[in-house]
Amino acid sequence: MESLSLFAYFALLLGCTGLAIHADVILLHGTVQDNSVIESLQDVYLLTSCLLFITVAVRQPRQRGFAVLVGGFFAVLLIRELDGVLDYVYHGFWKVPALIVSGYAIWFAYKHKQDTLNDLARYLQHPTFSLMLGGMASLLIFSRIFGMSELWQALMGDNYIHSVKNLAEEGVELLSYTLIVFAAGWYTLPQLFRKAPTDIH
Repeated sequence: MESLSLFAYFALLLGCTGLAIHADVILLHGTVQDNSVIESLQDVYLLTSCLLFITVAVRQPRQRGFAVLVGGFFAVLLIRELDGVLDYVYHGFWKVPALIVSGYAIWFAYKHKQDTLNDLARYLQHPTFSLMLGGMASLLIFSRIFGMSELWQALMGDNYIHSVKNLAEEGVELLSYTLIVFAAGWYTLPQLFRKAPTDIH
């Protein structure tokens, strides 16, 4: 029964992802910009992943180091995605909040080093880790190679259309974020409904 529920939730999430790509093609003619449905949904998935782990940090003190570290990582990815907005301050400004957030997350995780390492070891054994790993590898490696202009120029030749290449690349990124947010929810939601220990100093 639990497997069926997970499949239903995952199918629903993938359906939203597919509809977002269709919406950009139909409404924006495949022009994926900062205000596109695809880009907006990427931000929503990243923000959700970040907030899920931060909520675990708040509600489960013993998992705080690990949860802050992972939540901070997703926060930095979100800040990077919002670089177009942050560029209104000055070009490359996104690096400032990204460094602050990553520095704090690493410091906090180190401060609770033993708990962080214990939680990390448990997470590596959790079934969601493989899904999260697949999503991250797809986002950071496959989407970059798949979205290289040289590939699409060789494929389309004189008929090369940048918006087609952009739509394909951003679509793969959105699929990666879908895997990530589903894995984040699968791991964190049971933690949020678990009673926090009361013997924390």
